[in-house]
Amino acid sequence: MFELSTNAVIYIGAGLITGFLAGIILMLFIVQNLKKEQSLLKRKYEKTSVGADDSELRVKTLENKIKTLEAALEKSLKKD
Repeated sequence: MFELSTNAVIYIGAGLITGFLAGIILMLFIVQNLKKEQSLLKRKYEKTSVGADDSELRVKTLENKIKTLEAALEKSLKKD
């Protein structure tokens, strides 16, 4: 049928092993980069979510101050 010499088998086997190792190393590199990107995005999200919570708190505080000032204004206008 089809005969391969010993050298051809060795070269083909070495090529297959080298290809598998290169593929594994490449995938490890890609996965490591994706993990770094994920952690950076996670930190960025946490920073923005904390900022959003802080903004909501500031808005509520300002709304309460406005209500207090409006009540004081109405009270002072009723005295006149």
